[in-house]
Amino acid sequence: MGGGSQHATLSPSDALAQVREDGFVKVQRETQPASWLCDGNFSRLGPTTPAGKFADYVRPSYVLRFDDARVPATPDNSARIAMMVVVFPNESVARLCAKAGIYGATHIQVNPSDNVPGGPYRPYKLIGSTTVKTHMHAPGAPGSASAQDDGEYDTWLAHGRVFALGLAHNGPHSKIVRDDLQQLAAEIAG
Repeated sequence: MGGGSQHATLSPSDALAQVREDGFVKVQRETQPASWLCDGNFSRLGPTTPAGKFADYVRPSYVLRFDDARVPATPDNSARIAMMVVVFPNESVARLCAKAGIYGATHIQVNPSDNVPGGPYRPYKLIGSTTVKTHMHAPGAPGSASAQDDGEYDTWLAHGRVFALGLAHNGPHSKIVRDDLQQLAAEIAG
């Protein structure tokens, strides 16, 4: 699946071509991407054109969504993984959004309505520096799409201006998501 080189961040059309060349499927470019506000401890989505109370939000240069053919949808067409690349105007926003994703997943309140700083927080498992496993359960528990599914694996990473995020429901798929996002973020960032 492709190789990286030293170049400027890819343009939207070049990034689309790279994603397709790497063999990803269901590739889509968002035409009206949401704006983002990230501070390292939280991230919020805002309107496409930030203004007024959303003036501090940053509109991405472009956003791509795609799937990996190795992880097809379920028979009822539900996605088993999700991946997205958000390219921001600068590196600091991408870095803060990745940091906010990790922080948020490791600080999910046991009872969200309590909203008490300091926890208690739901259990989690950090996988490397980019992925957090939450909502852990026995493989194939009721409600799982697959007998392998054992939780939620959220991945957030930044490479230059590129913020990449993904979701899987079991360890093997999580590794695919993590590897795909690391490779693609590096290719797009240059």
